[in-house]
Amino acid sequence: MKIWFALIAAPILALMDQAVAYATVRWACGHQQPIALHAVHICFLVVTAACAFPAWHLWRQTRIGKSGNEALAGRHFLAGLAIAVSSLSMLVIASMWMPVWIIPVCSN
Repeated sequence: MKIWFALIAAPILALMDQAVAYATVRWACGHQQPIALHAVHICFLVVTAACAFPAWHLWRQTRIGKSGNEALAGRHFLAGLAIAVSSLSMLVIASMWMPVWIIPVCSN
């Protein structure tokens, strides 16, 4: 069950980051608080990283030796896939955060 959260929740968190950041722009510019947009992105990035941690832990536990256990190999593969999905989701969140650093959000 550790890997399903990373497989399903991480991409959903990336989509939620985009929606929440977009909704926060009006408030941040109205109150002259562009730091709120940075806070949104960092929160979603941290939560997505927290999703990947249990999958990484399971991946390390299920390292395949010379046993040839297929069930263990399947869990190892799914844990690696969950890490990849979570990492891609973190990359997407970081990519959406980058323009906030470069382009002034509240230009008058």
